[in-house]
Amino acid sequence: MLDNNIWSYLGDEQAGGRFRALVRSMGHRVVTAPGVLLEVLLHPMSDKREAIVQAILTGTDERLRSEADLEAAEVIAEVRRLRPEWIRTAPDTGREATWRTYWTKTFWRQAVELHEFFRETAPAQNTARAAQFMVDVQKEQQRVWREGKFDLSDLSRITTFPSDETAPGPQLGWEAGDKIAAWRPRTQEVYWHSFAVGRRSALTHEDTTGADWVGARVDLGAMCASREEFNRFWLYRVETENMPRNWLRWAAETVQADMKVTGGNPRDVQHASHLPDCDVFLTADKNFLRVLNRIAEQAPVPVGRGLRVAPAEHDSIVEAIEATLNTL
Repeated sequence: MLDNNIWSYLGDEQAGGRFRALVRSMGHRVVTAPGVLLEVLLHPMSDKREAIVQAILTGTDERLRSEADLEAAEVIAEVRRLRPEWIRTAPDTGREATWRTYWTKTFWRQAVELHEFFRETAPAQNTARAAQFMVDVQKEQQRVWREGKFDLSDLSRITTFPSDETAPGPQLGWEAGDKIAAWRPRTQEVYWHSFAVGRRSALTHEDTTGADWVGARVDLGAMCASREEFNRFWLYRVETENMPRNWLRWAAETVQADMKVTGGNPRDVQHASHLPDCDVFLTADKNFLRVLNRIAEQAPVPVGRGLRVAPAEHDSIVEAIEATLNTL
């Protein structure tokens, strides 16, 4: 899997064909997630945007399902295992198939035919606003952690517990005195908000991506009927190794807060969710490589390792990629 900065180099040099020939000759396959292409479609310069899109389409062997789809699949599987009564008796497989077809096929065709139009659409603008919101939240979290002198190097030691400042709802389901692995309450809160948004979206028109994917097979009304049971599901019952993508999303956000917070962080978090889909993740970003390596060492399942490509040290990006792959 390639980071967007590598695809940008390939687009600038119009080297998609040479890259494809290289990876095939070396026996590799390239997988690309729709989030990678989505980031490219936000590029402000039309000619560069089109060149990068062409490089991605030329160089990609497999188009992955979206991270929202794959993360939701983890939730659905754990609900089926632990709380089968929350599973819908009549799953909405039709809508699910439509969304999956869109993100693995239709979206890719549109990226070629409508890339200029897409950049001006509501989904693209919503994506940009959501990314900025996450950056703002991360900066505040970083300030709190630095003031508290938190050690973010060992993710397994980062725990949390309810406090007097915590709202009554999130406290429900906690055992008195317990400290919980921090990824659990964080994920619990994300999904509670997501599913609440899904239930009120007819009035507010908020983004319902998470609720849509999970709600195709889970009765969200039943799942959210008791905040206490909902919380206990996340705090005590789900198994970390059964939810690696959700863990990776939290881990990437956490490790990023130990470094300079940048506008590219939200996209990097999306990429981290796809680490189970690859053996190697190539990037030119030193900081993101540090994030990848730290979370790969501690992930609950085997994930792709990060490798840095150094374009400045070679005559072309394809040569730089070849040199990096030769280190495997």
